Order: sequence, then structure tokens, then C-alpha cells
Amino acid sequence: MVSDRRASVVDAVGSGASSVQAIDPTTVVDAPPARAIGAFVFVMLFGGVLLWRFDGFVDQSVDSSMERLTVSTVYGVTAHACVLFFGVYFFGQVTRLSANRLVVAGAGAAVAVAVVGLAGLGLTVVGARLTELVGERRPWYGLVVGAVLGASAWLLPAAAASLVVWVLLVSVGIGGPTREWIHASRAPATEADT
Repeated sequence: MVSDRRASVVDAVGSGASSVQAIDPTTVVDAPPARAIGAFVFVMLFGGVLLWRFDGFVDQSVDSSMERLTVSTVYGVTAHACVLFFGVYFFGQVTRLSANRLVVAGAGAAVAVAVVGLAGLGLTVVGARLTELVGERRPWYGLVVGAVLGASAWLLPAAAASLVVWVLLVSVGIGGPTREWIHASRAPATEADT
């Protein structure tokens, strides 16, 4: 009787059931509009937290990144490479040491937060600079502008092209703080001695 009921449900649904089963969840995530919406939301979230808690750091980042734009971009790409290397290394070590899926998922989430945090800072810095070009610097408006730029990058049909544009945009914004952080160990007294 149960198998008759199942057969009648399958017959009632018809061929629509087979098309629903054919949908792979990754096709939704890989669609450019879904990537763009996700990018917009995450940049707004992380950039908003940065502006709320560390607005002075964001202002300083705009100044340092735009002071030497080409150099900042190179430092930003270097920061991406370091985060990628250490993120993959950290994730690999956690998966090697723990069979617990929750721990592995936590490690993946930590790496994702680091990547999205960098993106939130970088795109907020770029957006704040763009608002300054048309008037006064407005970091909160810059956050929206940066999130729109980041989302627009993911609307490109090829995911590889989207990633390249995304990394370059973010690199412009994070390069200045990265350069200052790398060279922070140089004390003025040390420079005077050389």
C-alpha cells in the first residue's frame, strides 16, 4: 500500500520531479547574480563593522593606499598571496589533525572570514576614495560604492575574470596598510644610522 502511494505521488508530480532532482546546489552558487549578491552582502557586513569599530584606521588606510597607488596594489596582491598561503596551510593542518567535521568547518570559516575581512577593508577604502574624488570623503557612502564595485566584479560571466578584478580592486585598498605594517619595524633611529 505504501509503495502504491509513492507511485501515485511520483505519477502526480510527473516529469517535474526528475528536473528538480537534476538541480545541483553549486549551480546556484556559481551563477554570477548569486556571487554578486553574496559579495555585496559580505562587503557591507565586514566593511560596516570596520567603519563602526575602526573608522580612523579606514581613513588612514585611504591615505596610505592612495599615496602610492601602484606600490599599494603590489603590496595588496602580496597580502592576498600570504593570506591564501597561510589559509591553505592552516586549513590543511586542521584537516590533518582533526577528523571532526565541526572543527574542519570552523577552520574553513576562519579562513573565509579573513578573506572577506580583507575584501571589506579594501573595497571600503576604494569606495571612500571614489567619494572623495567627487567631493568630501564619506566612508559610509564609500562602503556602499565599494560593495557595488565588488558585486559588479562578480557579474562577469567568467569566474576567473571576476576573481582577477576582485583581487585587484581589493589590493588597491589593502596595499597601503599592508605596506605600513611590513615597514613598521623600521624605527626612525635605525634609518638615521644607515
